[in-house]
Amino acid sequence: MADNKETSPAPPAKRGRGRPRKDSEFASLSKELLGQKALEIAGSEGYGALTMHRLASEFGVTPRALYNYVADREEVINLAMQQFLAISPNVEFDCAHWKDSVRDAYSATRSAYRAFPRASQLSMDEKIHVMPGPRRTELMERVLKFYVEMGLTLKQAVGMVRALERDVLGFVLHVDYFYDRRVPGAPDFFSHPVPKEWLDFYPEVPAPYAQQALGLPEQTSDELFDEVIELRILAVERLLQINGEN
Repeated sequence: MADNKETSPAPPAKRGRGRPRKDSEFASLSKELLGQKALEIAGSEGYGALTMHRLASEFGVTPRALYNYVADREEVINLAMQQFLAISPNVEFDCAHWKDSVRDAYSATRSAYRAFPRASQLSMDEKIHVMPGPRRTELMERVLKFYVEMGLTLKQAVGMVRALERDVLGFVLHVDYFYDRRVPGAPDFFSHPVPKEWLDFYPEVPAPYAQQALGLPEQTSDELFDEVIELRILAVERLLQINGEN
């Protein structure tokens, strides 16, 4: 006589706490994906927002699951910085047309910083030890080589590399960050030295030139950035002139 008893299904196989299931979408996690998501968070909201809980929630896993791929939060931040440097520009420098190369370097660096405006604020947000990998050394060496071969001294070249980072990062955080998030109808705080709202609010302050400047046309962020580049090119021209005189 056949046995008509129903058989109970076998219990699911146990897995380690926090480990992603082999049959789940989480099995596709990797250091690269963690680094990309970490860069998105830090680049938009700052490194203070980059916690293991926040990162895990982005993938729908527990924080413990992340430790199958990284050792700790410090490694996550290092991965984010490496991802950021990986998208940094690799400009083809041409000493014969150095002005175009300077413009290209500034524009390409701005594009990278603008995509993740707060990614470069690591020194302000964190006190951890960062190992960004070899990419930064490669980038710095290429820019230094370009400036030296076009006629600057090494000291001047180092100054220009610092200026590039200060100019672009400062512009992205101060100007692009505002323009990229500006709502329609919001006052323009950058085309003019002093916005009309501020001049009207403090009429007791004599500011004839600031008042006249209000008559100048409003500028886009791209036009403002072109001013930064052209001023830096003038500085390089002057350094080359000084070097030629010595």
